[in-house]
Order: sequence, then structure tokens, then C-alpha cells
Amino acid sequence: MKFLISQRAFTENDFQKLEQKYKVQEIAIGPYNILKEKETEVYDESECKAFIDGYIRDFNVSCSQLGPQIQSAVDLISKQWPVPNSISGSFSAAIIQESSGELIICNDAIGVYPLYYLTGEKGFYISNSLTWLGAISETAGDEVGLFQRAYCPEFANIGSRTILKDVKRLLPGEWIRFGKLGSFLEKKYDNELYRELSKNISPSNYWQAFKKELSYCLAEEKNLHIALSGGMDSRLLIGGVSKSKKVFCHTYGDKDFYETRIAKRIAEVYDADFKNYSQPQLNFPEKKILEKYTIETEAVYINNWLEILEEQDLKKKESILVGDMTESLQGRNLPMKKNWKNFNQYYLGRKEYSLTGNTRGKFEDWKRTIIEKYTGLAFQKHIDRLNLNISERNLKDEIIKDLEKLIDRIEAHNLAYMELVTELFSWFTHSRIPMGKQILILNSKFKAYCVPMSIQILRLTSNIHPGLRVGGRYIKSLFTSVAELRPGARMPTAQIPFVAFKSPEIFKLPIWFLRSEIDDFLIKRLMKSANPKKRYRLLKSFNWVKVYQQPQMETRLRSYFKKSYLGEEYTNAITAGALARKNLKQWPLSNTNIINAAALNEELALIKLLTKNEI
Repeated sequence: MKFLISQRAFTENDFQKLEQKYKVQEIAIGPYNILKEKETEVYDESECKAFIDGYIRDFNVSCSQLGPQIQSAVDLISKQWPVPNSISGSFSAAIIQESSGELIICNDAIGVYPLYYLTGEKGFYISNSLTWLGAISETAGDEVGLFQRAYCPEFANIGSRTILKDVKRLLPGEWIRFGKLGSFLEKKYDNELYRELSKNISPSNYWQAFKKELSYCLAEEKNLHIALSGGMDSRLLIGGVSKSKKVFCHTYGDKDFYETRIAKRIAEVYDADFKNYSQPQLNFPEKKILEKYTIETEAVYINNWLEILEEQDLKKKESILVGDMTESLQGRNLPMKKNWKNFNQYYLGRKEYSLTGNTRGKFEDWKRTIIEKYTGLAFQKHIDRLNLNISERNLKDEIIKDLEKLIDRIEAHNLAYMELVTELFSWFTHSRIPMGKQILILNSKFKAYCVPMSIQILRLTSNIHPGLRVGGRYIKSLFTSVAELRPGARMPTAQIPFVAFKSPEIFKLPIWFLRSEIDDFLIKRLMKSANPKKRYRLLKSFNWVKVYQQPQMETRLRSYFKKSYLGEEYTNAITAGALARKNLKQWPLSNTNIINAAALNEELALIKLLTKNEI
């Protein structure tokens, strides 16, 4: 729930701005005035008062004593960073030391939960809501930030950049201490990932650590919800949950989809309730639904989740577990060349995968490739589409500066292999923002937690030698050696149907290859015929072709940009691209680029509404 901290006294006008859309109250802690939603909790059991998004736990305090755990963890975080191995969770926090007036803001090693800050002539503000901070500070828009959200990979801001001028978001693992006048005092970073690479982390030890994290996270929960896709990460969650809890599993997709059938079978094996939700029209929702979730979460991106969320009517928020947004245990972000040599040696011969050492030369080559990728669309045509007043050269320079700050965070980890460099960059970009938005939007109806991304579990996973994680070797050993997980290992996956996950790779990979080839053939045939009724996949699954064919799609799409804050040329290009997909002139991919544009426009509209000023 939203909060905003400042030293200045709030005016009646400030309240009127936010009360247009929110139920707001004011409190004071030490030298700070605070606006917050009425439901926003303040942890105030000690000298340190804290606002926490996500969850935080202290393993040195009894699992059943949640209040003392949080108190102990907050006190320790205010003094020590990075945290010791007794502290875990996935969170961002703003901590006020009441007697000294000092204020600490921090987030975990990935930083899924955003925390923003503004210092300088516009005043001193801390908030977990970009719209609140923009409305109260009345700061101007940031042209580089707007361009990054519109065109850069992931449709996300890079590093600390936001869409508001001089407003920064905490970097992954960042910890900042401010003085009582908002002066900067100290900055630290958590560089503990990959600190102790090892080939000796046994599946049984990993599993015990994972179950401990789950037990601490969910100690007070009687009812538990799981976003069950049927993938290995959600199987890990349902296998680790205490049998004393009532478990409700949710998945989006029609009951006849192959993925849905797999998810249902897994829920049945673990005696959990299961429900699927199929409202494909919500992938292009009515504008009022887009507005609602923008106001509540500022995290609209993957709209399949709306199929679940729009049917929830819980009187009190209950916890929901989501799978690993970093895909760390499966090693999916570790680049591995897919060729016969690797298949023969690594999968069949069980030889060790040959990793690439991290040398200065290789790191600089990788860095140049990343910069070229992120600046590749920064040219005048796209600047003009957005009606931005910035030169192409200045835009590229600012993007490079943002990338260099993020890359400095990676370099500080002193990684042994280039594969780990690539993986950590993916965690700091793809996992942190676009994937992380899935957690944030689920918070609108649940208390959403991603246990695999907690401090201690992610540290442990990152320490498993990449040669064991790449290609899914470690997760397979986990599922085949741990009794609670073996039922899940006997089920096939959505990617490789018909055969159990535990089957030898010599059987699984040919099936994966054959299915991929058949799907590719069916897609090409559909596009060539321009007939949306033709078969889409070998196995029945979510059909983006049908989503774009919905009769209300174009009307809803145009409603998103009826009032555009992104430039008419840009929104016209987005609309034209969607219609080309509808008419099968382009392959109808996921609509995340379209929804990103619509959500960004809605965020700007909300800030303008609250401030009654142009952005």
C-alpha cells in the first residue's frame, strides 16, 4: 500500500490531489510528515519505524513470532548492510530512526519492489508510488525515462532512471542513509550473490533451506494460494508447502489447454484445490479496468493475470506464492549454445559444460554489445514520434550513463564467468521490472510473495556452480532425489509433452524438437493462408491469434489513446502494429508492447490528473 515521506508540511491541496483516487491519512514520525493509504501498515514496535513492501524475516527469532522477527530484522538492517545469513525476505523498506531523524531506504539484491526518492530544489521525498511522488512534488517528466519506457528493451527504465525528472529508483541491492534534513550520508550495496560458488550444495540441503524460507514466510497463514502454471518453479512451491495449510491453486487459460491440464494434475497430486480462469478478452481490457489497476499497482504489463484477479472477492487479502521470476534454479538465463556438440557432450555424455572465463577484454566486449542493443532504437524518428525535445546524441549519452551505473553493480560482484555476467544483467533488468510487475499487480487482491527471490534462497541458488544449473541439470536432480518433489517429476512439462520431467534427455529433447518444428510449421501455414481459424499449435494452448480477432479489441485499443500523452505518431504506430497483427500481416505475438504503451499513457494521465499540470 502506498506511502510518501517528506519533511515539508502537507497542505489541503496535497490531500485534495490524492483524495481524488485514494483514501489518505497523514501521520508524523520524528521530523517527517507522511501521507499514506489508510490500510498501509507502519511497523513501529521499536525505535526504528518502518514501511515495508514484500516480506522480511529473521531466522534467529522463532518462526511463530512474526512481530519480533520484523522488529529484529528492521533494527539490524538499519545498522548492517548487506544483511547476515539470518535475515531473509524479498522487500523494499523505508526505515525512520525516530530519535536521530535519520532515514534509511533499501531493497533486496534484485529490487522487485520499487522505492523512489527525490532530493534537491524540489524538496526531499521518499515513496513507493511514482504517481504520488509526481503529484506532490510536481516535478517535470524525464524525456530519457519516457523514451526508455517506450522503446528500450523490456519497455522499462534502466537502473535508477524513472519517467520523472530527478526522481530515482533504488538500484538492486542499494541501501542509502539520509540525514534528518534530507542530506545524503551513506550508500552501500549488497554484492553477496555468487560469493561462494560451489559444486557441493546437495539437493537435500537446498531443499531444507527452501522449506525453511517457506515456513517463515507463511507462518501465520492458514489459507494459501499458489499461481500454478505447471512449470517446475511452481511445482517446487506446492511441494514445499506444509500439509497443514489449505492450498488453492490458480492458473489462467481454458480448461482444455495442455498447460491447464498439467497444472490441474499437479494440484490433484498434492490434494490442493484448483481453478482455472479463461477471460481472453481481458488481454485487451476495458479502459476502466486498465485505469483501476494503474491506480492500485502502477504495474500493468502482462494482462493474463487479470483473468485471475477480476474474479477474486476475498474480504481480507491472503498470501499467494508466485514462481521464480529470475528462473535461477533452472539456469534459463545462463547462455548455452544449442548445438549437437553440446547435446552430445553435456546431455548424453554428462560432461561438464565449458564456461567462459570473465576477463577484462570479454567483459568490455559484452558491455559494448549491451550498449549497442539498448541504444539501437535511439534515433531521431523515434524521438520525433514521442514529441521529445532532446537530441539523438544526448539521448544515447544518457542511456549509456544509466547502463554504466547498472553494469557497475554487476562488475562489483567480481563474477568468475561471463555466463554469470549475462545472467545477473537479466536479473537486474528483465526479472526486476517487467517480470517483477507480475508480483506487484497480484498485490491488488493478494499478498504476493516470490520465495525463490528471497535474499537467502537467491544467494544459495547463485552459489550453485553454473555448470550444474545450466540446462536444468540441478533442478532435475532436486526433483528426482527429494521425496516431496518426486510426484511432480513424474509429470510432463508444457514445453516437453507426453514424457515425464524425470525422463532421460535422450527421450525428452527429440520430443521438444519435434513439437517445436510442428508448431513452427503450423504458424507459417496460418500466416501464409491469412486464415485465423487454422490450427495454431500442435497442442491446444493460449491463442494470441484469437485474442487479436476479438470484436471489441480495436475499440478498446483506441480508447487507451483517446487522449495521448506519448505523441500521436507513437500511439498511431502502436495501433497500426496491433491491427497488422489482427489482419495477420504481422505474427500476433504477446501484446506486452501494446499494453506497456497503454499503461505508460495511463500513468502519465494519472499524474496529470492528480497535479492538474501537464507532464
